[in-house]
Amino acid sequence: MILPIHAQKIYTLKECRDLAMQNNVKIKDAKLGVSQALETEKNAFSKYLPTVTAGALYFQASDYMIKKDVSLSAEEQGKLGAIVSQMGLNPAALAALPSSYSFNMLKNGAMAQIMAMEPIYAGGQITAGNKLAKLQTDVKKLQIRQSEDEIISTTETYYNQLLTLYGKLKTIEKADAQLKRIHNDAENAYKAGLSTKKDMLTVELKQNELLGNRLKVENGIKLCKMVLAQYIGMNGEEVMIDTTLTNNIPEPSTYLVDHASALNNKVESQLLDKNVEANKLQTKLKKGALLPTVSVGAVGLYHDLMGNGQANVVGMATVSIPISGWWSGNHEVKHQKIAEQIARQDRDDNRQLLMIQMQSAYNDLDNSYRQILVARKSIEQSTENLRLNEDYYKAGTATMSDLLDAQTSNQQSLDKYTETVCNYLDCKTAYFIATGRDAE
Repeated sequence: MILPIHAQKIYTLKECRDLAMQNNVKIKDAKLGVSQALETEKNAFSKYLPTVTAGALYFQASDYMIKKDVSLSAEEQGKLGAIVSQMGLNPAALAALPSSYSFNMLKNGAMAQIMAMEPIYAGGQITAGNKLAKLQTDVKKLQIRQSEDEIISTTETYYNQLLTLYGKLKTIEKADAQLKRIHNDAENAYKAGLSTKKDMLTVELKQNELLGNRLKVENGIKLCKMVLAQYIGMNGEEVMIDTTLTNNIPEPSTYLVDHASALNNKVESQLLDKNVEANKLQTKLKKGALLPTVSVGAVGLYHDLMGNGQANVVGMATVSIPISGWWSGNHEVKHQKIAEQIARQDRDDNRQLLMIQMQSAYNDLDNSYRQILVARKSIEQSTENLRLNEDYYKAGTATMSDLLDAQTSNQQSLDKYTETVCNYLDCKTAYFIATGRDAE
């Protein structure tokens, strides 16, 4: 039975980026941070709603809490008899009644209340607090974008490092084919008596050197695969990438944008604006703490202390003025205004630095493009030089050393081209991120 052979998955750069986004711990933590900020935002909104409290009390005493003994004097009994006579009753009935009494009250009872207070004015603190909570949510979302930019850049760096090594491996394979051809020529020349065995040994030494370089590159590929796999969340798996080196190398001017306009799209610039806005809201909160607070509400009461339960509702309004707070509060407001000024100055300074960063990123992209042009020219020259030296060697006008030097130069020019192309791709992504755009 023949088992089906499944081709191994080849990952593109975009697929590696997507996997890194899905599995990166920084992104997961940042998303949880947004969830936390949303809960804080909901909590701040609840300050607009009435504050409702409720309480209840039941007590049972070992004895009456109010006890009073009352005795009637002879004079008081006489007055009471006169009142009874005026009511048409027989005063003699008073003689059967005691002249002293005992009153006992409050041995057990129950009380309950519910109170609702609605803030009418709090010096703008509730509004400012809600805006500040929403701003913090916006900041957390921007920080996710910031982490995404970092992940995109790092993923491409690892990907292109692996691509560079694969390019070197291809160059080694090409150089190996060249050396085999040169060795055959040297062997034929030796057999024909046109050269010594020294030329063959020189080529074989070069082949051994190339074999050592191959081992280094292959080990480097294994290590880079492990690093890339760990970063994109596939630790322990062998990640195969598309090793095709792109020929689409547009001029840097193709990607050039107005840096002043791009500044507003950059995450770092937006975070600086949010910091200034947050300090403004903090100033409003400090000022609001010095203003009166006005609330209205109602209290529902129920009590049963005398064996006869009663309920009542009481409306109320409160005004709280932080008089003693004015002394220290004014200094806190001034302190916060200074912090607000510092935030503005830092924003202006850092915006200028971001502009410089954009120009630096473009300069790196332009320089990498020019390096590609030089590398292409070097390949043309080294290839032609190798061809000529092979012809000269066959004609006996060049030494084996000259031929091998030409072969080495050709190999180096091919490696340099691969490095410059991968560096160009890294620089292009860095420029896109620097100007607040999504990487291609």
